Amino acid sequence: MQTVQPTRHGTYVVTYDVASRLQAFRPKTLTIPRPDDQLFERFHMGLFQKIQQALPGINIDTIEMSELRRKIWEQVDARITDLGQQAVLSTCLEIADSNPKSEGLLLNINRLFNADGQLIGHGPRPGFKPLAEQFDDLAKKIAGRSVVLIEDGAFSGGTMRYVLHELNSRGLTVTAMVIGFCCTRAEFVLDQIFKGELVIVHPIENLLDWIPDHDLIPFIPNCGRVLGEPVDGAFMPVRSSDGFSCAFPYILPFGKIEEWASLPLEGAEDLSRLCLDISIEIFGRVGPKMTIGELLAANPRVSMPIEIHAPEARLALDTEILGLLEKTRKRLG
Repeated sequence: MQTVQPTRHGTYVVTYDVASRLQAFRPKTLTIPRPDDQLFERFHMGLFQKIQQALPGINIDTIEMSELRRKIWEQVDARITDLGQQAVLSTCLEIADSNPKSEGLLLNINRLFNADGQLIGHGPRPGFKPLAEQFDDLAKKIAGRSVVLIEDGAFSGGTMRYVLHELNSRGLTVTAMVIGFCCTRAEFVLDQIFKGELVIVHPIENLLDWIPDHDLIPFIPNCGRVLGEPVDGAFMPVRSSDGFSCAFPYILPFGKIEEWASLPLEGAEDLSRLCLDISIEIFGRVGPKMTIGELLAANPRVSMPIEIHAPEARLALDTEILGLLEKTRKRLG
């Protein structure tokens, strides 16, 4: 992905989701900031300002994901007349959880990356069955019904193209796709292969790039690019010797935010400092003495953060999260 030049025009999307994803730790005995905590408002204001400063002349479109998911279900409800004949399949746990019509029909799919942070293919989210097994299970549950497929956002269209192919190969027919937001390139890709109804809930003209806030906060569920490997002709998340998945958070020094989120280096550094400061505040409240092992055991959707220049280095499970974050922040100056 090429760095966005300041002279370009278009829209850069930032999605707000970190507050709701943190709630995945409930009802554990952890002190989790509530979704309406001022901490998240400050984070989002700072995030918006940093990206705006880094990308002058570019429109910054901020999307609150809980609100977008509500609008997605409005569009789905308008298209579901008989659950005996139609099934709603989501690729996003948070969308599926927000409405009973999902029937728990969920595809836990994830893009997986190599040690350089480059895409290698699609696999399951950490902690879930291989994709082939998931697709086979879904085919049995949906058999005889048409499918309304829902997704929160599509940038390249590659994941949705893959999902459509796998569903079709198992005899399932997708009659409608409801996507939260979508760039022109992804819409073009989908138009070439999908002849059903395509609904874009939040249309965006000239989408340049998209960054979810949860990719910026280490130790948040689903943060970062998950390290994957080929296994029996498919792809699976790499597991550490302790059984945990590993991922590159987007921010420095873990990932390549300037490349992965189309930001100039100076803006990437400023944004990384902000995100580490917020991470320190969050986990200072969650548990100042909490170790990496304790947190990973509390939620299998959390991956151990690793650094792009040393992906083989693994953090010790008895490392205190707050101390690690503070040490990492000092490295950025």
